[in-house]
Amino acid sequence: MDRDEIEQTAHAALARLDAALTRLERAAESVAAAPRVDPAELAGLQQRHSRLKHSVAQSLRQLDDILAGATS
Repeated sequence: MDRDEIEQTAHAALARLDAALTRLERAAESVAAAPRVDPAELAGLQQRHSRLKHSVAQSLRQLDDILAGATS
């Protein structure tokens, strides 16, 4: 896999991750705005969102490391 292929793959992965985060953030906002949501359920969703966001951040750091190694 050459550098261009790695960059294209990384950009595609980043775009998918960004789209997923956007969907998650919108879902969390709509849940927060809904007055009928059980507070315990909302707290669980917020915790899940936080964990997913952390996981995505870790994945992005790994992609950065891979790309940095590919350009060396």
